[in-house]
Amino acid sequence: MNVIRAQDTQAIETPNGNHGTALATPQHGARELSVVRQRQVPGGFNPAHTQSSEEVMVLLTGSVTITSGDDRTLLEAGDTLIVPAHTMHRVDNTGTLDAEWLIISPAGVQFYRETGEEAHPAWLK
Repeated sequence: MNVIRAQDTQAIETPNGNHGTALATPQHGARELSVVRQRQVPGGFNPAHTQSSEEVMVLLTGSVTITSGDDRTLLEAGDTLIVPAHTMHRVDNTGTLDAEWLIISPAGVQFYRETGEEAHPAWLK
């Protein structure tokens, strides 16, 4: 078993009002799953992207709007979203408070920008 203490994690600031904290990733000894905590300020957003594997998003606080194609879905604290692999989606904090959520996916998941270029989020290591 491997314990990752809160004081041993670090939030990494990324563009557009986002912060990501690796909780359980290959760097921390996770072999099959990746768990990342994300925080986003009001008005912040994650640009449209896809990932190579299914992703589960559990919203802990705040509210966000997920856009996928013409569909827009409001998530509120306590909601869970399952994003199929290779599904283009965007996350916008449309609320008035910071939003915080967990991203759970297979270890080694790959992210791709809307252009198809592979993205390498610093918090995924």
